[in-house]
Amino acid sequence: MGFKSKVLAGFALILVGFGLPSIGLATDTDEKSWGKLFQGAPKLEYANGNWIKLRGRIFYDIASINETPVGGVTRNIDEDQFRVARIGLQGKIGKFKYVGELDFAGGKTSFKDFNIAWSGPVKIKVGQMKTTNSMEETTSSINISFLERAMFTDAFGIDRRLGVVIAKTGKNYGLSAGVFGNSIDAERKNLTGTTVSSARATFAPILESGKVLHFGASVRYTDNAIGAPSRSSRWGAGLATEKVRPIIGDDAFLYGFETATVIGKFHAQAEYMAESGDLGSAKGGFVQAGYFLTGETRKYKAGAGTFARIKPLKPLSEGGFGGWEVVARVDNFDARNANDEQVTAWTTGLTWYPESHLRVKLNYTDANGDRFVGDGLQLRLQIDW
Repeated sequence: MGFKSKVLAGFALILVGFGLPSIGLATDTDEKSWGKLFQGAPKLEYANGNWIKLRGRIFYDIASINETPVGGVTRNIDEDQFRVARIGLQGKIGKFKYVGELDFAGGKTSFKDFNIAWSGPVKIKVGQMKTTNSMEETTSSINISFLERAMFTDAFGIDRRLGVVIAKTGKNYGLSAGVFGNSIDAERKNLTGTTVSSARATFAPILESGKVLHFGASVRYTDNAIGAPSRSSRWGAGLATEKVRPIIGDDAFLYGFETATVIGKFHAQAEYMAESGDLGSAKGGFVQAGYFLTGETRKYKAGAGTFARIKPLKPLSEGGFGGWEVVARVDNFDARNANDEQVTAWTTGLTWYPESHLRVKLNYTDANGDRFVGDGLQLRLQIDW
């Protein structure tokens, strides 16, 4: 049996295995007890309103990928990996909220969110967090539509750094700005220091149940190219080896525009970003759409300008078959003016939501670059709490 056949067979076994409780092979009590395993970790709450809870996520991927460099030999990558393996704590003390999380995937330990936030007329957050850029990046990896984000998020190094953010939110808008240095991991490695400034504004002129229209824009300035995180992106497959590495240089200015909509069972999203520095410039963007076959609607958080958790209307623990979603995306990144190549990737996917904190994703991606072609089938089992 070929590896792609094994991936599909594994997907079928997951469907059957998780579906057993919903077809009468367990009692109603067993179903509800089973479902509680995938409803998130319990929150320990105190009489004064303070609380603390465990948080974490595990993404386990199986992939079959083919990559052929121009004039080269095809590489067949049939592998599996823990794409994400995080554990942490979060809580609230008075007007302060805190979070700390470590990731152990890939056989190494890396720091993720490590910050404390104060809420008053404005929100002030200090510590390690993502810069204030991009709906695609600021939406949690738990809640994105595909296994991997669009290429520009990594190619432009939009990720977590140590810094300070001030934010103001309203019913249908959000404003945020921050100043950042290196990440905790970069400081541990004694990488050269860098300073990043960013700002983002979002607005939802339509904000109703099952009907959303979102617009946003963000900017970022980076004084020094030698810092963390690096500008490097795969073409849509987490186990791919071909990467785009734009050389932007110092004094780099990045800007981006974003829009998204939700109309009942249908949702769509698009973003464009460009960055230029003293050594080069690059640009990228994507357009994607999705549709829930089982009647769910994609949830939106207006203050943050991000998409939120989707809960199936009929989870397995209640005798249903969970939520089902089909998605498609075209993703392009052009680094020809930054000493690299242009890549376009097409991805289609099917996502199953058995419970609110459990997902199974199947993606197929076909990519074409100036220096390679590639395609791959990927399967992910995703659990968070």
